[in-house]
Amino acid sequence: MTEEEEKDFENLLYIARKRELRVTIQNGTQAGVLAGLCVMGGVIVAGPVGAIVGGAIGTGVAVSLSQNVVTLNDLLQQTPPAKRGEVYRVFSEALKEEFQDGFQENPELRVLLGGGTVLSVLRYCLDRDLIENEKLERMDNILRKIK
Repeated sequence: MTEEEEKDFENLLYIARKRELRVTIQNGTQAGVLAGLCVMGGVIVAGPVGAIVGGAIGTGVAVSLSQNVVTLNDLLQQTPPAKRGEVYRVFSEALKEEFQDGFQENPELRVLLGGGTVLSVLRYCLDRDLIENEKLERMDNILRKIK
């Protein structure tokens, strides 16, 4: 990674820490599906009582399977140094697509973007509460969905 990319990776870590995002590593979806199947199986076998039993069993199994829910910050910190450049580029491109046009419309942010990157401007905006809730939610969704 270049020096600029390393700084941006630090910005990405900061954004993840500030937003306190949690991500599920692969097994989370499987756990949810399994819990649903347990409830459905309980309903088929024993009706409403079966739904309660199936729900209890499904919840227990889902909790044990979904132990791989971690903070995005932890996940990024655990990324091997050799993979950080690739991870940085994926997040950077996704966030750039979402936010660059909006930054260009604001004179202050346009100046910052001229001397920095989308991630550095996002960090600046987060520190000063300059991002609207709707855009924060979109950013959070981008950060959660990238695998």
